[in-house]
Amino acid sequence: MTERTGGDVVVDALVRTGVEVVFGIPSVHNLPIYDAIRRDGRIRAVNTRHEQGAVGAADGFSRTTGRLGVCLTSTGPGAANAMGGQLEACVSSSPVLHLTGQIDSRFLGQRRGFIHEVPDQLAMLASLSKAAYRPPSADAVSATVARAAAEAMAFPRGPVAVEIPVDFQYAAATAKVAAWGGPETGTVAEAGSSEDIAHAAEIVALSRRPVVWAGGGAVAAGAGDEVALLVRRLGAGLLTSPNGRGIVPEDDPCCIGNLSWDPDVRALCREADLLVAVGTRFQGPNTENWKMELPARLVQIDVDPAVPGRNYPVEAAIVGDAKLSTAALLEELDRLGAPQVLADGQWADRVATAARSARERLRGTLGPQVGLLDALAPCIGAGTVVVKDTTIAAYTWGNRLLPVRRPRTSIMPNGFAIGLGLPHAIGAAIGSQGAPVVLLAGDGGFLLSATELATVAQESLPILALVFVDGGYGVVRNIQQRQYGPGASFGVDLGRPDFCGLAAAFGIGAERVGSIGAYAAAVQRALSGRVPFLVEVDLDAIGPMSVAYTGTSRPPAPS
Repeated sequence: MTERTGGDVVVDALVRTGVEVVFGIPSVHNLPIYDAIRRDGRIRAVNTRHEQGAVGAADGFSRTTGRLGVCLTSTGPGAANAMGGQLEACVSSSPVLHLTGQIDSRFLGQRRGFIHEVPDQLAMLASLSKAAYRPPSADAVSATVARAAAEAMAFPRGPVAVEIPVDFQYAAATAKVAAWGGPETGTVAEAGSSEDIAHAAEIVALSRRPVVWAGGGAVAAGAGDEVALLVRRLGAGLLTSPNGRGIVPEDDPCCIGNLSWDPDVRALCREADLLVAVGTRFQGPNTENWKMELPARLVQIDVDPAVPGRNYPVEAAIVGDAKLSTAALLEELDRLGAPQVLADGQWADRVATAARSARERLRGTLGPQVGLLDALAPCIGAGTVVVKDTTIAAYTWGNRLLPVRRPRTSIMPNGFAIGLGLPHAIGAAIGSQGAPVVLLAGDGGFLLSATELATVAQESLPILALVFVDGGYGVVRNIQQRQYGPGASFGVDLGRPDFCGLAAAFGIGAERVGSIGAYAAAVQRALSGRVPFLVEVDLDAIGPMSVAYTGTSRPPAPS
C-alpha cells in the first residue's frame, strides 16, 4: 500500500507529540498502524510478549523520563490483557496513551461474533483511565489521538485510552493532521491561588518543629529544587512516600525518607507542630491505613483538588502545580519576613536521631539478608534506575534503605500487584538510554512476566534482574502463618524452577548464588558489563530474616 491511511495519521499525530517509542503487539486490528510505523521510520516499535507488559513498559518509560508513554494493543483479548498494567498506570497517575484497535465500525455494538469483539470495550478502558475515546469517523482519528495525548500529560496526569476501529485505520487519510496542542485549557501548570498561598504561609511562619512530606506529585512536577529549598528554609525533616524518593538525595541529613511506619518517626511526627505535604495522597500502606497521627496543623499542596483533606483534615490547602506552588509559598514567606530557618536549634538533631534509629531498627530485622543490601548499595550509581516488583526484598530494604539520590530512579508498583517489575524495567531501560537498570523481584512475581525476558534479549537492554527465590509467595506465606499458625500456609509454595536455565533459553547470561560473597561478585560483574543478566538468589542458603515480613495487611477490624 502506498496511499496514506488512517494508520499514517496516527503515526503523524504521535510524532508531533514527540513520541519516539511505542510498546505493543501487532494484531489484525492494529496492523495499519504498525505498517505506518514501519514505513515512516521515526518511531521505534518495541514488541513485548504480553499486552500487560506493553502497558507496564510504557508506564516504566514514563516514570523514568517524565514523558508520555505509549502502548499499542489489539482489540478484545489484547485490550483485556492490558488491564492489569492499565490499573497500575491509573493508580500511579502515569501519563500513558493506550492505543488499541476495534472491530469494523459498521459492526460495533451488534454482538454478532466478529473476531475479537467484546461487549462495550470502551467502558472497560474508561474504568481504569483518566478518559477513553473512540473517534466518530476516519477523519477524526488525528484530532482524537492528539486530544488523548494532551489529556494524559495534563495535570493531574493519568492514562488515556483510544480505540480506533480497524476500517478507520485502513481508510484513505483526508483530514489534516492535528497538531500537538499541549494540555487542554484550564489544565496547564499553575500555582495555587494567592489567597490560599498567603493563608498557608501565615501558618507555616509560626512553625518551630516542621516536617515536610513529599510524594510522587512533587516528582511529577519537577519540584525537587523547590522542595529542597522549602526543607532548608523551614529547617524541617523530610519524609517521602515511595514515589517521592530522591526528591532530595537520601544521604542528606534532613532526609528521613520512606520510613513513615517506624515508631520513632511516628513519634517525631506527633512532636512536630506542622506538616507541609507536597504532592502526596497519604496512601494506606504508608500510614497504616490512616492510623498514623499527623501534626494538628497540616498544609497540603496538590494539583488535584480532590486530594487535600481526603485522608487527613487540612488547615490550609493549595490546589496547584507542586513546583510553582512551593516556589510561591517560599516567596510569600519572604514577603512576611519569616526567619530564614523556622525550626528551633534542637529540631535538626531530633530529625537526624529519628532517621538513624529507624534505619537501624529496620536493618535489625533483616538478619543475614542485610548483606544483600550492603553488597548492592555501593554498586548503585546516582543515575542507576532501581525497579521493584512486589516482593519482600523490595518492601523491606529495597523501598526503604537502598539509597536513592535522584528522582525518577526508583520505581515500584503502587497497585501492589506482583509481576509488573520486569515490564517496568524494560520501559525504564529504554527511557534511560543505556543507563543500567536493576530489578528486584521475587520468584513468584517474576514468573508472571518472565516471558518478557525475550523482549530484554531482543532489545539488548542492560537490565540486571535479581530474582530472590524462597519457593513461592513469601509475603502471603508469612501472613498465613501469622494469622493461622505455623504450618498453616496453603497454595503459596510454587516449587523452584531453574531461573538460570530460563534466562539461558532466551540467550541471557545468568548465575545462581547462595552466599553474600558470590552475590556481590555477580552483581558487580553484571553491572559493569552493561548487558542483560539474571542473578538467581537462593534465600534459604543465605538465611532467613530475623523478623518474618508480613507487611501492613491485617484482618478487618470488627464493625
